[in-house]
Amino acid sequence: MQNIVTNIPLFSIIVPIYGVEKYLRNCLNSILNQTFHDYEVILVDDGSKDDSPKICDEFVSIDFRFKVIHKTNGGLVSARQAGVHLAKGKFIVCVDGDDWIGLNYLKSFAEIIIKHKPDVIVCGRTTFVCNNSRKKVSGWQTGFYDRQKIETEIFPSLLQTSKATYFPPSLWAKAFKRSIYQQQQLTDTIVNMGEDTACTIPTIYHSQSLYISDECDYFYRINPSSMTQNRKPFMTDGPKIIYNHLLKQLDIDKFDFQEQLYRKTVRGLFSVVKTQFYKKQSFWRTRREVIALIQEEPYKECLKNCTFSGNFAASIMVFCLRKHFMLPVYFFSRLK
Repeated sequence: MQNIVTNIPLFSIIVPIYGVEKYLRNCLNSILNQTFHDYEVILVDDGSKDDSPKICDEFVSIDFRFKVIHKTNGGLVSARQAGVHLAKGKFIVCVDGDDWIGLNYLKSFAEIIIKHKPDVIVCGRTTFVCNNSRKKVSGWQTGFYDRQKIETEIFPSLLQTSKATYFPPSLWAKAFKRSIYQQQQLTDTIVNMGEDTACTIPTIYHSQSLYISDECDYFYRINPSSMTQNRKPFMTDGPKIIYNHLLKQLDIDKFDFQEQLYRKTVRGLFSVVKTQFYKKQSFWRTRREVIALIQEEPYKECLKNCTFSGNFAASIMVFCLRKHFMLPVYFFSRLK
């Protein structure tokens, strides 16, 4: 396989960066040491207050393929958008600044592209928690999917099935043809939950082909102590913004996308509601705020029409929201 650096690289790797100096060198070294070399790296420093900006500049000085954007803090969506705007590669690959990739991550993607020419590649991941690792494949059959196979096998679970299962929504552990990916960006950059889904779902929907690999060379880091210490309420408009975005990006009346979108939005709404109980105020005040929230549109419509079957937890979630039973939600929010 030819492996040279070209004017138009095969891959543009976008790395959004904020406050990850502890892990950033590991991430960037894993990219620098790839066995496949035809790529560019766009580091987006999203106003980091630690030494992450200096580390970015260091890698830019080491390798000409590394570029950096220093910008004011605007969140993950705006960081990725800034990176995509600068990207020249034929495919977009997203890597989070506290994760890392195996040495043959890009080589595996390149081999698939040469042989199958898909619009999207999906691979597995290795989850890394407290020095313990666990591989997780996508759950779908490995191999090439043409448009017909995407519609019959992927679309029924693209957003969310009645059993609360769904296609892997992350932007990482995937490669997207840039010409398609660029058109599906979420325009509202303030969303802080579900932003990956808002881009992944319409990109797959507008693709003509897809390849699923069982390689697990993306290493996803989970920091339990950080997750516990940084508990903050999600913005209440997040699921609403994503709902409206997907309405525009999908032919919502085709397949069963409307029903799937109801379920997906209610799942997102529950996540938002749960985090409202992180606020330092009385349970009863938060309960009043939550009840007012779920009576807003499109939440009210989604909650009315949402149906789950075969998933007890999802059914209980819907029941609690419909009946305004917030005490179970409160106790659930206390769980680590």
